[in-house]
Amino acid sequence: MAELLLIGSRGEEVRRLQRNLNAALAGQVVLVDGHNAIPLETQTGIFGKRTKAAVERFQKDYQLKLVDGKVGDETRKALAMRVLVVHGSVTRNANPSPSPGPTPPPKPTPPKPAPTPPPAPQPAPSSSPANKKSWLFQAQPALGITPPPFFSTGSGSGPSILQGQVALGFVYRTASEGPHWEFGIAGQPSVNTTNSPTDPHYTLQLQGSVTYADPYRRGRFHTALYGQVLAISNFSPTSLAFGAQLGAQISFDIIDDKWNIYSQAGVQALGQWNLYGPGGGEFNFGPVFTILGTTIQWDLSPKKK
Repeated sequence: MAELLLIGSRGEEVRRLQRNLNAALAGQVVLVDGHNAIPLETQTGIFGKRTKAAVERFQKDYQLKLVDGKVGDETRKALAMRVLVVHGSVTRNANPSPSPGPTPPPKPTPPKPAPTPPPAPQPAPSSSPANKKSWLFQAQPALGITPPPFFSTGSGSGPSILQGQVALGFVYRTASEGPHWEFGIAGQPSVNTTNSPTDPHYTLQLQGSVTYADPYRRGRFHTALYGQVLAISNFSPTSLAFGAQLGAQISFDIIDDKWNIYSQAGVQALGQWNLYGPGGGEFNFGPVFTILGTTIQWDLSPKKK
C-alpha cells in the first residue's frame, strides 16, 4: 500500500500529485479563500490547503467513496486513469532514469501474453458536476422576531412579535459553488404572538427573492445578501400588506448542499391596509430577524448519465 498523502506531506510524491491534479482539473475553478487554487504550485512539494481542496474536488467529481482530501490507493488509481485519458501517459516513478551502463547479455524472450484491452476512456464533463446550474425545492422552518418599527404612521410601536414560520418554495441557482445568484419564490405561513388586539395571530406570506450567495465563504460557513418583495395576508384580525425587505444571512452546512442552519437580519418597509372596523392604511419601516432557521433542499435537476 502506498503512503497516504495528506496536509503536511512533502516531497517529490506530492509534486507529482500536484502536477497530475493540474492536468485532471485543468480549466476548473476550485476556490480557496476566494481565489482559484488551480493550477497548483508544484515547486515546493508541500501538501497544503490548496492541494487538499483540489483533491476533494477530484474525489467529488469522479464519485469516489471517500471525499476527504487525502490521497490513498483509490484516489491514486482514479487520478492515474484520468491523467492517462487526458494526456496519454502518467508519471509513476519519481526517480530519474539511470544512466546507461554496459549492455547485459540478451535474455530469452518470454512469450507475450494476450494484450489486455485498454479501459474505455471517460469523456471529460463539459462542466464540473459539483458546480452547475440547478433547480431546488427548499423547506425552511424558522423562529423569527419583528421588533418595534423605526417609523410607523399607525400604532406599530408595541412589543416585539415572535413568529414560528415555515417557508416552502423553489429556487433557481446559477452555480453551486463560489459567488453566484439565486432566484426564488416561496409561500410562508406563520403563527405570531399577539401582544395587542391589532396584532395578527396568523399570517400567510408570498415572497419573491433575489440572493447573491457566497460573497464570502470559510469552510462550512456561508454568507449571502438578499432582497425580497412581499405580499402578506394577516388573519385574526385581517389585514393586507405589501412591501420589500433587504438583509444578510449567515449559514453553516450540516450536510453539504442538502441541509444547513442559518440566521439572518434585515430591514423591511410595509404598507398595510386594515380590513376590519375603523381605521385604514398605515406604513411601517423597521428591522426583522430570523433568530434560527434551517434549510433542507432537494436538487430537482435531472442527473446526467
